[in-house]
Amino acid sequence: MDRGSCHRLIRASDLKRQRGWTETLVVALLGAPDALCPNPHGFRAPMRWYRQDRVLDAEAGEVFRRRADRLAPHQSWRRAQPTRTWAPDEVDHLEWLDDPARIALFHAPRRPRLRRRRPTPPPPSAAPAGPRFEVLRLF
Repeated sequence: MDRGSCHRLIRASDLKRQRGWTETLVVALLGAPDALCPNPHGFRAPMRWYRQDRVLDAEAGEVFRRRADRLAPHQSWRRAQPTRTWAPDEVDHLEWLDDPARIALFHAPRRPRLRRRRPTPPPPSAAPAGPRFEVLRLF
């Protein structure tokens, strides 16, 4: 399909690594990707591709500008560097989505893993003297 031949594409991972985006911002400001392709790094989620014009429009908005102003110096220097973009014919097995505006994405942010504590066993003297199970008689 030659639908996006005039547009350059940016990977979602490059948005986060090179341009200071977070996964929550990608989902909130860009929504569904324009295209997908298989991930060459094993059995993982497909790579998401966004058109460069959509990314630049989102970065011009107030929400992203406030986020970019809060970036620490060790993160903000990357925004001045050029971001890698690809032409659609440079990406292997690119699959264009029909209408990204009609696809809803729900981002569930990672929650820290909580360590479950093992219950402390009762002292041996408090253990009941009888069997630990009950026999159920059906007849």
